[in-house]
Parts: sequence; C-alpha cells; structure tokens
Amino acid sequence: MAEEVEEVKEKKGGKGLVIVLIVLVLLLLVGVGVMAYMLFMQHGDEKEGGATEEVHGSAEHGDGHGDDGHGDEHAKGHAKEYSPKFKQFEPPPPEAPPGYFTMDKLVVNFNGDGQAKLLAVDLSFMSYYPQVVGDTGEMNNLRPILKNDIQSLLRKQHYNDLIQPGAQDKLREDILQVARKVLEKHNVYPDLLEGVYLTRFIMQ
Repeated sequence: MAEEVEEVKEKKGGKGLVIVLIVLVLLLLVGVGVMAYMLFMQHGDEKEGGATEEVHGSAEHGDGHGDDGHGDEHAKGHAKEYSPKFKQFEPPPPEAPPGYFTMDKLVVNFNGDGQAKLLAVDLSFMSYYPQVVGDTGEMNNLRPILKNDIQSLLRKQHYNDLIQPGAQDKLREDILQVARKVLEKHNVYPDLLEGVYLTRFIMQ
C-alpha cells in the first residue's frame, strides 16, 4: 500500500513539473510576441516620420507662394534695397552669377621687420552688380583712387603681423573696407561690394 502512495505522489509531482514548464514556455512565447510587436510598431513610426520630413522639405522649397516669407526673399536673390541718396542700379536677376573686378598687380615697400622688403598682392573684388565691378563699372572708373588707397594700407602692414594665423583674412577685410569707403564717397552704396579675394600674396 505504501508503494502505491509513493507512486501516486511521483505521478503528481511529474504532472506539476510539466505544468510549470508549459506555463514558462507560454510566458516566453507571449514575451517574444510582445517584443516583436513593439519593434514592428517602432519601425512603422520611423517610416511615417521620414515621409513627413520629405513633405515639409518639398514645401519649403516650393513655388514661393507660401506664407512664411521665404518666397519673396528667394525672388529678390542678391538685389539690395538702399537709400535713394546713392546711385540706383537695375537689380541683378535672382539667378545672376557674381562678377569680379581685378586690380592691377600691387607691389609696395612695407614694414618687413628685417625679414622682407616687398609685399606683392593681387586682388579680385566681387559683386552681383555688374554696374559696380563690370568693365565699364564704377570700380573701373575709380581704379586710380582705389589703387592709391589700397597701396597706402599695404605700406602700413608689418611682416610679423602678417605671418600670424588669420592675418590674411583680416587684411582682406581691411582692403574691403577701404574700397567701400571709396565707393561711398562717390555715391555708390558700399555694400553692393560683397567681397575681396587675395589671388596672390607674397612677402620677399
């Protein structure tokens, strides 16, 4: 009789173990299913977000009739509005490329600090207004004055200053300001001249 009781207990214990294992397997499957569902939903949201960004991007670069004001700015391009006290020029079309005015080669004696005697510079000025930098533009008419004033600036330079990092960028900005002052004195809006580039810079 005792043997039968032990046998029944063993059977019950075995069944309990099987039930526990089944429950664990079911929980594991449910967990995997939930994780897969969450990953799938997250992936779908990313796709929708990407589509939304594309729509906004295309609207921003649309035909310029939106209410955000970007259309008018794009239509104006590089045209500038300025005081009527300056000479008024026909504005460039929005797609107009920049124009350049090239100065004669400038070679001056400068403060070489015992390291150099001559400073040689080639310059190109940039504007979107051909009336300023074109062959018959304002800068061409003012060429002798520009040359004189820029040479005066170059003669004041020091070798030890010009070898410092960023010195050439500062010199470019100083030259640009000199040129703008010349234009302003002759009733040309100075900011129509937008940049100057050193195409040659030699100290020897």
